[in-house]
This record gives sequence, structure tokens and C-alpha cells, in this order.
Amino acid sequence: MIGPVLIVEDQPAEAQALYELLSWSRRPAVVAPDLRTARQRLLELRPTVIILDLNLPDGDGLTWLRELRARSFGWSMTVLVVSGRTDPDHIAEALLAGADDYVTKPYAPQELMARIAVAERLVALRAGFRWLAAFRPPLPAHGRYPSAGILVLRPPASGSSQHLLPEWAHWARGLRQENGLLLPIPDGGLLALFPSVARALDALRHADPETSLWRAVLHIGSVSVGWLEGPGLAAGGMFGEAVEEAIRLAYLLPAGMWLITDPAYTALPTPPPARLWPPAAELTGLPAWEIQKSYG
Repeated sequence: MIGPVLIVEDQPAEAQALYELLSWSRRPAVVAPDLRTARQRLLELRPTVIILDLNLPDGDGLTWLRELRARSFGWSMTVLVVSGRTDPDHIAEALLAGADDYVTKPYAPQELMARIAVAERLVALRAGFRWLAAFRPPLPAHGRYPSAGILVLRPPASGSSQHLLPEWAHWARGLRQENGLLLPIPDGGLLALFPSVARALDALRHADPETSLWRAVLHIGSVSVGWLEGPGLAAGGMFGEAVEEAIRLAYLLPAGMWLITDPAYTALPTPPPARLWPPAAELTGLPAWEIQKSYG
């Protein structure tokens, strides 16, 4: 969790149930029983996730949602509507007004918690795009890069997500110094593209935070790059079988492991000390080597 959850709900029993559910999952939460209080809590706390009821005593939740999205910081948070309105037209109206998700009452607690987890991932993804707009290197031309160095980084699964953004920023700055082209992965990881595997390996070594438990996969292959740019935002994509292979491998690694695929390893003029990691070939069909972090 990156910040507190703001519960905008006027029914005390329902607000208390939501609060206890979030507390049980160790998520900080604050209740606002009306829109006046919600506006105050929004400015005081800057929550990253808002759970919003639509029928409130001092106004309509959709009106406030449109007001929120019109503000400069309005898209820095994720809004999950939880409402008794079940008509498809009402649901569509809420989503078009700026809601990121919609849950109808009554809801299953496990479904709501899963949707809150998705909302948190979306917060991290949006934060990643804001970092891209501030820290990205010059964008490459659209097109295909036949022998790109690919680096995938994933945070430790058990790590506290409130520490995600500082570590994410550390990696982003370090990789950018080696002219890496960065994209966030929705689970909080990073995908980086380099002119060569050797450059990607140098970037990984130089950017690695002390005692890092982040997982890393180095690969080589053909990558297609496409971008859309707007004021303050750079959104893009890297596509190709090699990218998919690297991301798949990154999900298999234990915390702290660095892995280099066999094609990337053989492409290096001076490979680092490494040992074969059998699960890579067994599970994906792609042989890979575990890099020894201690090499100079």
C-alpha cells in the first residue's frame, strides 16, 4: 500500500465494515461520512485509493468524482465506486465519469479486497508514468530493434509496497544514467531496453541498491518499440517474444536473484561469473545462468 484509503460512505455500519476489512489487511484507512468531510480528508491526507459511495447526504458522488478528476492531482489516485446502484447505465456513467472500477452492493469481501489490490497496482503504474515523464531519456524512434539488451526488474513479493516508489525511483535514475529506455510493469517492476546486453549488465551492476532483494533477468532479442506522447506524459510499449520470455522468467526467480539467459550470456564479450540455473530450462525451455553479484 502506498498511502491511506479514504472511505466515503454515509452508512455507519457499512463504513465500519469497510474500515475493519482494511484494518485486517493492514491497510490504513479513514472514513468520511459526507462530501464535505471527504474534501477535507482529501487535502489533508492525499489518499491513493478512494472507496466511494454515490448516495451521500450532501451531494452526489458522481458530481464529486468529476470535480476530483478535473483537479491537477485528480488522476494521482484510484477511485473504486462501491454502490447499491446496479443498473448498467449507472455503472457505465460512473466509469465514464472517472471511476477506475465499480463494485455493487452487497459484495463479497474477498472480491473487494482483490479489487483494492488491483487499484493499488494502478496507483503504482500511474506513478511510474509520472516518473517516466520526469526522468526518461530521449525517446528512440518507433520501430524494431533486432538485438536489444532487455532487462526486467521485479520487487520482492513480500516487500512493503509503501517502499516501492523510492526504490523504483532509485532504479529508474540508475538505469537512465546508462541510457536505458524504461517502462513500468503493472506489478511495480521495470522493463528496460539497452543497445546491448553488455550495457544492460553494466546498468544493473551500477544501479543495484545495497542489500537489494529485487529480481533481475537479462535477455537479448528482437524488440518492437512504440510511443504515444502528451503533455507531461510518455506512454509506450515494448513488444516481442524476447520481452515476454524475460518477463516470464522474472516471475520464477527467488528474491534477490539475477539471471542471464543463455543467448544473452553467449553474446557478452566477457561473461560474468555465473552458474547454470536448471529451473529456467525445465520450466520455460530457455536455459539461463545465475549471476554472482560479488564479481568485480
